[in-house]
Amino acid sequence: MMRQYKYMGINWKVNAEKDILGKMDCLLGDYYKESYAPKVDFEVTLVEKISSDLTEILEYGVPITIHNSKKPSVHEEGLVYLNGYIRMIYNKATKSVYRLNYLSKKINIFNKDKSSLVKDGIRVIRDIVKALAEDSGGVMVHAAAFKKNDKGVLLIGGKGSGKTTLSLKFLYEHGCSEVSRDRVILKPEKQSFYIYGWPNYYNLTLRTMRDFSKTRSMLPEKYEKLSDQELDAVNVKIQCTADEIGIEQKCSEVKLTHTIFLVNERQRWVEDMEELLAVNFYSPVDLNYPNWHHWTGNNDEQREYGVMMAKKLLEEGNCHVVKWNTINEAVDKIGHLADIL
Repeated sequence: MMRQYKYMGINWKVNAEKDILGKMDCLLGDYYKESYAPKVDFEVTLVEKISSDLTEILEYGVPITIHNSKKPSVHEEGLVYLNGYIRMIYNKATKSVYRLNYLSKKINIFNKDKSSLVKDGIRVIRDIVKALAEDSGGVMVHAAAFKKNDKGVLLIGGKGSGKTTLSLKFLYEHGCSEVSRDRVILKPEKQSFYIYGWPNYYNLTLRTMRDFSKTRSMLPEKYEKLSDQELDAVNVKIQCTADEIGIEQKCSEVKLTHTIFLVNERQRWVEDMEELLAVNFYSPVDLNYPNWHHWTGNNDEQREYGVMMAKKLLEEGNCHVVKWNTINEAVDKIGHLADIL
């Protein structure tokens, strides 16, 4: 079965069995929409069998990092082998083989296990789309985003900044629409910045899950009786889609009107906007998602453009630092800055 998708003017085809496409669409479908464009930028085929290239890759391939993480359970290493304009990669974690043809712009993913095909299909498509979005002038930022009326609000912050909890507060309790969960693509258009949502799962802490009625029921039973302090000490996150946690109001893009840098005062983190943006600016280099594919671009040129875009955002993005001790305090400050309460 073939489906065609689009995102920010990028078009591509995916060939796979119907059930595999359906499982991928549970995450990707909120942002990657059906397309009928006569031409595509690349094509991905998911093949439910072992690749005939596997023996050659195992013999001649060299080590490569596919997904970088401090958590061993999600860190993924592999082997890469180049033959002319063909790049072949073996993912040691999923046992998949990716075969990238730079000439035809076709990518084949091989694995006998359907769940691995779904996982690697999502990975490959997102990583190639990110590269093409950056090639067309977009930049990736570690941020959540939501919309209310004509206001597009960007929440920038790292681990522990309250980004996810605050975003859910505005979605569940203040009538806002979800734009993006953990990463966004920003692009200058018509003398403004536009926010394009990015397909990521919600990775909810146990404490955040307890805070909302729509997520509380998903809290594992063994954690239900723990205090808030005890929950904070448990290093476990639950992965969810927007549909699974009852988020109904969604939009995939919005004009940026307010940029908020979150500072959790309990962490005593820096308050300088340049520092906060620098560590959360993921173009051209995203620490978690290395450039294993080498599909487009020159990193030096992309970094120069990225620095220019970061400075432009600080100058023109209506930027504010919000320092907070409690989530409700942060909600009040953001709500009044953006005039959405």
